[in-house]
Amino acid sequence: PMKKITQEDIAKKLKITRTTVARALNGNGYVEEKLKNLIIQTADEMGYRTNLVARSLAKKGGWNIYCFLVSYNYEFAQQLESGLRAAEREFQHFGFVLHVVRHHPDNPEIQVEDLRKVLKMNTVDGLIISPMLTTEVDAVIECCAEKNLPISSINVRFYNKRNLFYVGSNPMELGALAAELLSKLIGGKGKIVVFNAFSQFEVLYLRFRGFVSEIKKNSQIQIVEYCYLENIEDSYDSAKAALGKYNDLNGMYTNTEVTHLSRALKDSGRQDVKLVGNDLNDEIKTLIHDSFIDIALHDRPYLQGYLSGKYMFNFLLNHILPKQEITYVGFDIATKNNLNVDETFKILTNN
Repeated sequence: PMKKITQEDIAKKLKITRTTVARALNGNGYVEEKLKNLIIQTADEMGYRTNLVARSLAKKGGWNIYCFLVSYNYEFAQQLESGLRAAEREFQHFGFVLHVVRHHPDNPEIQVEDLRKVLKMNTVDGLIISPMLTTEVDAVIECCAEKNLPISSINVRFYNKRNLFYVGSNPMELGALAAELLSKLIGGKGKIVVFNAFSQFEVLYLRFRGFVSEIKKNSQIQIVEYCYLENIEDSYDSAKAALGKYNDLNGMYTNTEVTHLSRALKDSGRQDVKLVGNDLNDEIKTLIHDSFIDIALHDRPYLQGYLSGKYMFNFLLNHILPKQEITYVGFDIATKNNLNVDETFKILTNN
């Protein structure tokens, strides 16, 4: 049988101490980054396999992973968390504990304060975050986070140099896709109204930018009004007003959850106006089925959560990062004949 590779074997090959090898492979104690990468690479080449169960048992108190989610929409945040919990269940025998904290875009400063409190507890083994006030979040991490704390971002890109990886959608592409679809729905010409909610929330703002950039390529489509919203609920009144103002309106787009616009169309008797928006839940499925929403774009929050959790857990156990720093999960297009697109990944992960 093939000889089992030990930490001692790796140390002898690299002519360093076994303690240094152990620190690099277990993530305990400081090892210079270049040497650490060499140790991990050598261990992989030699076929070293750590005893994951033993390592997890040696980690007293378990592994505490904190995840800060932005909850502009309850259902979307719930789907993100469901994916994270699915990954947590896969790694439950290794002692991982996931702590999910949700914040609304209206109160980004609360996220900063909660992050400061959590990091000062010194019980955080990994951080997954959708940052809102990125400059302030940066400052808190530099001030309060331990030097080797693994950090990743979900749904919202975090450009901090310590961010190991990002899992989410490409919002500019999602907005451009929405523009392409709405253009086809209205026959490539006509008048539309564009709704932009929570412009301070980067993902939603980039969806809006992607849509506008793409739709403006078609000179036969006219944006007759931009509606800027601080609250999603305001979209109903804004849509009602626009429908009353433009009798010849052909389409509407929103960069966020679409139910309020669909209710405005329904109450105004304007099913002739084509509607494209985002997110997918049971209510949106019903409205699509009843033809009050034409298309809902779904950026796979369950998969975002699942991969974010799995990547973080795998890094803590094996010191293995995803093959690429940015993982775009893609999009689903929900229509009347394609309503259960969000169930695929739950089936794949046995949930």
